[in-house]
Amino acid sequence: MSIKRLIQIEYKKMKLNRFWKQVSVANVVIILLTLITKFTFSASGTSSSALSTVSIIDTFVKSVFIVWQAVLIAMIIVDEFKSKTALLIFSYPIERKRILTSKLLLTVILTFSGMLITMIFVNVIAFSLSTILPFVDYHVSINDIILLGVTTITSICMGMAPLFIGMQNKSTITTVVSSIAIVSLTVGSGIGDGARMINILPVSIALGSIGIILAYIAIKKISTDDTIF
Repeated sequence: MSIKRLIQIEYKKMKLNRFWKQVSVANVVIILLTLITKFTFSASGTSSSALSTVSIIDTFVKSVFIVWQAVLIAMIIVDEFKSKTALLIFSYPIERKRILTSKLLLTVILTFSGMLITMIFVNVIAFSLSTILPFVDYHVSINDIILLGVTTITSICMGMAPLFIGMQNKSTITTVVSSIAIVSLTVGSGIGDGARMINILPVSIALGSIGIILAYIAIKKISTDDTIF
């Protein structure tokens, strides 16, 4: 069975249609948080050049969806080992690595789709509001768009690391908490000033690579080690 078919089956099985409703809610929340942040800093006298609207949106979007990715990983993969339902799944005549890869790819596809839709939607709203709200400035360059594109991909790759961490003791809580720690260290610090670790391209690419390597190690271990159950 192909990876694509396994992803489709997993999507239907998990009834993840509600994910898109949650993305809609996240869009509204991020818009409100962006406006509150811009208004707060504007009222305090912080110059608009020191606090980019695009950077604030990027911070909130990446923070929300990296944690969201960990929640999906916890729900789709880690929890199945915690509840031992993975024993039934792995009894199917399909290679373990293929099943696990399809599950992880599903979390990546959902996270990327949600992040892309939210990034576009919130930026369009912010641009529209900048014409009527004096405290909302909106400036974006080609370099900003390229940076956003690259760091979006690397942040999703980095977001796979909680799989490795959570599977150490098959804990869904550890999986999610580790993603919050990752966000705090790489995305959440230095909001709006462009000094975040995720915005430093060599660091961002390195973090993304580490996330992929850790996910690969986790999948390889789960695929070959029967004691994981």
